[in-house]
Amino acid sequence: MISGTRYQLRLETNRQLRLAGEIARAQAEISTGKKILAPSDDPAAAARISDIGRSQSNQTTWRSNLDKAMAIYAQADGVLKSLGTTFTRASELMVQGASRTMSSTDRNAIALELESLSQHVASLRSTRDSRGELLFPDGPAIRIPVAADLELSAVATRNAVFDNVTTQYGTTNLTKILNDAALALRGGEPAPINALMNEVNSAVNHIAAVHADHGSRGNRIEDMIEQSESVKIVMEDERMGLESADIAEVVARLQAKELSLEAAQAAFARINRSNLFDLIG
Repeated sequence: MISGTRYQLRLETNRQLRLAGEIARAQAEISTGKKILAPSDDPAAAARISDIGRSQSNQTTWRSNLDKAMAIYAQADGVLKSLGTTFTRASELMVQGASRTMSSTDRNAIALELESLSQHVASLRSTRDSRGELLFPDGPAIRIPVAADLELSAVATRNAVFDNVTTQYGTTNLTKILNDAALALRGGEPAPINALMNEVNSAVNHIAAVHADHGSRGNRIEDMIEQSESVKIVMEDERMGLESADIAEVVARLQAKELSLEAAQAAFARINRSNLFDLIG
């Protein structure tokens, strides 16, 4: 009889220890908000959570790169808009300068403004980004990693933007077009003025084409940012589904376990108060 009682006491002790462990587990789930506290809880889910975590880390890096690419794109877009405005003004000046009613003094004044515009273009050509690097690189376009096995460039090269200007007289650059236009106006000959007017118009068309190409870069960056946000949401949802605890359910389970433990402890205390005669008699 005594052996049986000892066995029952041992079982009861083990049951209370198990309940205490389950209570501690529930409390940990509530404090962390997670239902998987160790890989052994659910090996398959834990492995998937680990995979998602690595992907999220990569996504964070790629998103940071996309933000940098967008910042570079936006700065370059401002430069290209300024170039467009500059050459629109240069085109207007050339039309004025080609008029036979213009005096040499008037043409010299226009030439001075064209030279000023040329200096402005030269300064735009040397624009630097927030890192102190040339906004439009001298060498190959900088490729920015934005996804697995995917890189993109936020801007074209300086050569493509400022130098490779195709005109009916050959390939030239933006600053030379403006300087030559200023020289033509100082000379005052209609033929050279008209020829340089055509070059200025070619520059206007060149800048428009470059700006259109730049816009397509911006659209691609925006698309990638939207995709990045979508992937981020999907990953977060899947991870939460795998590891997040249902707090309401855990609280209910915790309360039930605590009640069971309290009842078991109360019963255990009553048994321990019994003496040997109570047990055998």
